[in-house]
Amino acid sequence: SVQLIKRDGVGLLLLNSPRTKNALKSEDMLLIRNILCREAHSDIYALIISGEGNVFCSGADFSELISIIGKNRKDQELQSNDMSKLCDSIQSFPLPTVCALNGSAYGGGVEIACACDFRISVPNIEVMVPPAKIGIHYHPTGIKRFLNLFGSSVTKRLLLTAKKMSEKELKNVGFFDEIINEGENIIERAQDFIKQCKELSPEAVRGMKLSINDIVMDSINTQSLNARIKNTLGSQYLERQLKSIKEKNSK
Repeated sequence: SVQLIKRDGVGLLLLNSPRTKNALKSEDMLLIRNILCREAHSDIYALIISGEGNVFCSGADFSELISIIGKNRKDQELQSNDMSKLCDSIQSFPLPTVCALNGSAYGGGVEIACACDFRISVPNIEVMVPPAKIGIHYHPTGIKRFLNLFGSSVTKRLLLTAKKMSEKELKNVGFFDEIINEGENIIERAQDFIKQCKELSPEAVRGMKLSINDIVMDSINTQSLNARIKNTLGSQYLERQLKSIKEKNSK
């Protein structure tokens, strides 16, 4: 149900359960986290997350949600934490990530999109986050992610009314980096979008991505920040660029 494809230095993480609207079981979320852990230091320079079918992701598998209702509190927290941990892993993945929305997103699928650095979408999608309809409290880290992207007013509307948001509404609040034209290939467009990162300093891109995420999530660590800055200053990329600038100035 989850597939990793590598091509031209870009990883494609494909949710491949269109019959269940790419709903994720606990084992799927763990598998994705393991893939992210492995690929964080592999030969790719960026990651695209997309799905098969007409829905990007409908969040946690509802059959598992049903199975925990009525069980003890610990089990309920574990189910909630699976999606939280997955989105933490996506957001903290050190390489640039693009959510290629092949269709609408629901529940945790919306948070997965928010956890990515960029969002490119097919036309006419919608999003909805339905915990209030089910009767559960969305996990606080996910709420923080929504607040960072949507702001307070839209996050309240998303969570407290459980109403669907249209493409037009999402566009107005800056959810999309790009909406492709009808008939375009979403994966190919996502690859074109992210390939500009290939020519940039990997140390600078990795470091600034992690620092931006730390700042917006209120988890900045001065020691980590200084280490990232130091890593860029000692990089071969910077050395080559300084040498090139010096040669140009000497002509």
